[in-house]
Amino acid sequence: MTNNPYLEIIEHLKKANTVAIYMHINPDGDCVGSSLALYSFLSKVGKNVHCFSASDPAVPKKLQFLPNSKVINKFQALNKYDVSLGVDVGDAGRLGDALYKQYLKGQTKIVIDHHEENKDFADITLRENNAAATTQILYKLMSYWDKDLIDKDIAIALYTGIVTDTGSFSFSNTSTETHQIASELLKYGLDNAEINRRVMKDVSYNVFNLRNRVLNNTKFYNDGKIGIISYKLEDFEKTNTTENDTEGTINIVLNIDSIEIAVSIAEIADKKYKISFRTKHKVSAAACAKTFGGGGHFHAAGCRGYGHFEDVYQKILSVCQEMLDHYDAN
Repeated sequence: MTNNPYLEIIEHLKKANTVAIYMHINPDGDCVGSSLALYSFLSKVGKNVHCFSASDPAVPKKLQFLPNSKVINKFQALNKYDVSLGVDVGDAGRLGDALYKQYLKGQTKIVIDHHEENKDFADITLRENNAAATTQILYKLMSYWDKDLIDKDIAIALYTGIVTDTGSFSFSNTSTETHQIASELLKYGLDNAEINRRVMKDVSYNVFNLRNRVLNNTKFYNDGKIGIISYKLEDFEKTNTTENDTEGTINIVLNIDSIEIAVSIAEIADKKYKISFRTKHKVSAAACAKTFGGGGHFHAAGCRGYGHFEDVYQKILSVCQEMLDHYDAN
């Protein structure tokens, strides 16, 4: 067996007849783009491919424009697959309990990912922490296999993942390779302006109202270096939105020039919270999230919180202040 994970994964996929692709909970553009790009590519080489998501809807509304998005959760799971393939997943817990149990039934278990904070749980892992997106890795994998099989639909899915996880090429994870691959994908005739608009800018009227509610109540600490927005169940009920509609709002707070740490706390059930961290410069969002059992990237990470809102809020604030004090001291 080769020590090259690209060749090793290709070898297993070439031998496989059935492949199951697994997405993380609340999939973003990189996760959905990775799944759909792989679905299209593997289908073209004659594989029986099923894609699974534990979320409802399986694909966020703003990503349903992607080619083949309806195939996710379309097919009933087989008793066993030749290959179980997790994409954009740094931790088994991100699959959800039911999908993780199903994932384990694969004869060969593979993960393709780019998260810095990770817990390996596969037979074969292709992880590049310096890659801006999982779709960036997949473009190289597909090119390694047979670049001629990449078509416009695949390019759209791959490009969407890169746009999502680089914040339209504005985040520090954007590298020379990221731009080179994006440039290659543009050659397939995709509408990059339309993709950027759909993924990064468009919001519904309901989401606009939700943002207004929570941003109006943003709290600031440490001379404006920490900003915390919070969503209560009432906010979702009043605006007919869900936790999936919180994405992107945190970046509005992060864009304030004095902010070093932005936090979003979303109540998703009684005493249960979805927490997101975004940071600038040398403060690690992943370190903040790890304190609560989560993880992610250096400047973008998340976790779950449990307990009374006031207690969770104070713990988060204390962690942020400790991180900021450590950053200021160094």
